[in-house]
Amino acid sequence: MRAAIIGAGLMGRWHADAVRRAGGEVIAVADADIARARKLADGFAGSRVVSSPREAMSSVEVVHVCTPLAGRDEIISAALELGCHVLAEKPLAATAGSVTELHSRAAAAGVLLCPVHQFIFQPGALRAAALCGRIAPLRQFAAVVCSAGADNRSDQERDELAFGILPHPLSLAERLTPGGLSGIRWLGNRAAAGEVQVIGSARGIAFSIQLSTTARPTRHALRIAGEGGTIHADLFHGFAFAEAGDVSRLRKTTRPFTYAAATFSAATGNLARRAMRGESGFPGLRELVARFHAAASNGGASPIPMSESLSVAVARDDIIEILRRDGALA
Repeated sequence: MRAAIIGAGLMGRWHADAVRRAGGEVIAVADADIARARKLADGFAGSRVVSSPREAMSSVEVVHVCTPLAGRDEIISAALELGCHVLAEKPLAATAGSVTELHSRAAAAGVLLCPVHQFIFQPGALRAAALCGRIAPLRQFAAVVCSAGADNRSDQERDELAFGILPHPLSLAERLTPGGLSGIRWLGNRAAAGEVQVIGSARGIAFSIQLSTTARPTRHALRIAGEGGTIHADLFHGFAFAEAGDVSRLRKTTRPFTYAAATFSAATGNLARRAMRGESGFPGLRELVARFHAAASNGGASPIPMSESLSVAVARDDIIEILRRDGALA
C-alpha cells in the first residue's frame, strides 16, 4: 500500500517505520516544517516532501495523520474526500460528535478510518486479554499512567496531554472488560494541571484511571483483578502475567518473592523478543499498522471497529464534561 505521512514529528517517524515493516511504501511526507519533513522522507527512496497535507494525499491509498489535535479532523476529512483510508493518532477529533461525523464520512466514502489505539495490539494487552477468562469474574480495572511528555510545558499543555492519553486506558477497558465502557458512570477530579483521576463502576467491576504528567518514574501500568486472580501488565514495555487467586498463609508470606520473580521472567522474555524484532518503542503500533494496511488492501474490516472508536470518544467526552461541571477544569 502506498502511504502518506502527515506530520513528521516523533509519531510520524514511528508510523513511517511501521509502514515499511508492513510492506508498504511511504510516498509522501507533509509537514509545515519542510526541513523536518525532508529529514524523515530521506529515509524512504522516492518519497516526496510537501508542506500541504492535501498535496501529500495524491497517488496514495493510505494516509497516516500524526499531527496535533488542533486541525486533525480537517486533515482526516480531506483524506476521506479523496477516497483514502485513514489511520490517525488519537483522539480522532476534539469531541465525540466530530468523531461520529468523521466515521459517517468514511462509511459514505467506502474507506476505513481507524484511531491509533495501539495499546490493545501490544503483546502485554493481548496476553492480558487471553488471561481474563482465567481470573473471571472481573472485579477491578485499574490503569496508572505517568508521562514525561509535557515536561517544561504550560498548564494548558499538561491538560491537553492528559486528555490525549486518556483514550489509551479507555480503549483497553472497552476491549478487555465484559460490556466495555457501556453503562459506566464516571466521577473525577483534577488535582492540578495534567493530574487527573477518574473512577466508575458497571457490571460489578470498579474502574480507576490515574493520569499524571509529573509523577515519576514514567510508566503505564494496568491491573485487572478478578475472583480467580490478578493480571499485571506493563504497557510501556509490553508484557503481562497473572497471579493465581488461591489464598494461604504460605502464599501470603512468599508473594513478594513470587511476584518479583514473575515480573523478572515476563520482562526478560519480553525484552528478548523486542530485541529480536528491533522494536525499541511504542509496542503495538507495528501490529496495528500491519493489520490496518492488510484490511485496506484486502477490503477487510478496520482492526478497531467504529463502535469501539465511538465508545472511547464518548467516554472521553463524558469525563472531560464531568471535570468541567465540577469546576476542576476551565
